[in-house]
Amino acid sequence: MIFLDNNSTTKIAPEALAAMLEAYKLPLNNSSNHQLGRQAKKLVEEAREELKKLLNAENYEVIFTGSSTEATNTVMFGVDVKKIIFSAIEHSSVYECRPQNKEIIEINALENGLIDLADLEEKLPIDGNFLTSAMLVNNETGAIQPVEEISKLTHQKGGLFHCDLVQAVGKIPVDLEKINADFASIASHKLNGPQGVGALLIRKGLDIKPLIYGGKQEKSKRAGTTNIAGIAGFGAACKIASAKILTYENVKKLRDELEEKIKNIAGADIKIFADNVARLPNTSYIATRNCDAQTQLINFDLNKICVSAGPACSSGSSTESRILKAMGIAKEFSTSAIRVSLAPENNRDEVEKFFEVWSKFYEKNK
Repeated sequence: MIFLDNNSTTKIAPEALAAMLEAYKLPLNNSSNHQLGRQAKKLVEEAREELKKLLNAENYEVIFTGSSTEATNTVMFGVDVKKIIFSAIEHSSVYECRPQNKEIIEINALENGLIDLADLEEKLPIDGNFLTSAMLVNNETGAIQPVEEISKLTHQKGGLFHCDLVQAVGKIPVDLEKINADFASIASHKLNGPQGVGALLIRKGLDIKPLIYGGKQEKSKRAGTTNIAGIAGFGAACKIASAKILTYENVKKLRDELEEKIKNIAGADIKIFADNVARLPNTSYIATRNCDAQTQLINFDLNKICVSAGPACSSGSSTESRILKAMGIAKEFSTSAIRVSLAPENNRDEVEKFFEVWSKFYEKNK
């Protein structure tokens, strides 16, 4: 199989797998006070420090969770504010998380895949009792959002800012101090770590109510037995992530070559979203006019190529992308989009195979 769906998940790094296997050799629980409990604590704290180094997050608490969705939900439910503001292009962990005791204010998106800053500025409350949530990188289009400006506008009005870092970390440099986020979410499996582990970062001095109760783990902010092996793998993945970011320059070259070849064949029948703004070096969100996305996926799958029609968490839903609809994209394209997301492990032969399968499908169905 040729795996070109790296925005949905990534292959676990050998270093992360090795760290997990070492942890699994012993019965480790960092809530225990004996020698093995202390060893477990050491592994967790080492992983916490690796995460802080990667994100320039020395001024943040790191709370390990079971996923980035859990981390984000903890913010949405746990921050003591009256209003939550987010755009129509956010991940489902934000967009579908609407606490009943909080007013939701939705911000428009632009056709280029970016949040409409003018609309945000107009809708920001003046009383300071609100939280704004925005993703650093859109998980479908790969568009890099102006989160520093969003954070600045939010703080000027006295609000708090949550940033979803999930798709960015491990692909581009991420500096939490520069973003100036109050809260942030991250997922291990998006940067070659294990699945089933995420983290919530909280600026020191801020408080949040836990989403899960029943124990004093993670500084009483996330109850439940700690996933020692998963966290050890997460830490190992963070340790090698900075060096791996440099290899994405070659990924970008492959991505750009692929897009150029597709444009040359399809012309006006093709749309590549967010190609005129800053975006992830590995992501190409391609729509072929009136070519149903699910039909394309089946064709690629039969040819042993893994791509997606958007985020993995929306699998089984309507083929019309909520993100593209929010961007104002016509249905002839919004139901026809597939996401190709490369990784440093992919090579030119694999990309050529994708192009060969795509071009045959296009010629047959145009």
